[in-house]
Amino acid sequence: MTYDSLMIHNIYLQSSTSSQNSFGEWINTYTTASTAEECRVNPVSAEELIKLPGAYDDVKYKVYCKSGSTIDRGMRAVYESNTYKVREVLIDSSHHHKKAYLALI
Repeated sequence: MTYDSLMIHNIYLQSSTSSQNSFGEWINTYTTASTAEECRVNPVSAEELIKLPGAYDDVKYKVYCKSGSTIDRGMRAVYESNTYKVREVLIDSSHHHKKAYLALI
């Protein structure tokens, strides 16, 4: 079994762009990537939530992506017709993969 064979899910990442409207208010708009990122999506375990009290109370999923993935904190991710905010992205010490935590918006 290879690492690539574990990437059985797809998420669409949305990046944010800020602009000002005619009243001078800052407006964030999100643009969806045209191609999906291959990844592995797993629910966050109760044990992980206990180890990180307060930091990720609203996190529902952890996502494992390839190290070359464009996923970053503050982006949005669409998975199974739901939109999530990327709360944190951790890079493996060997730069093999990225692990991201997703919170339902």
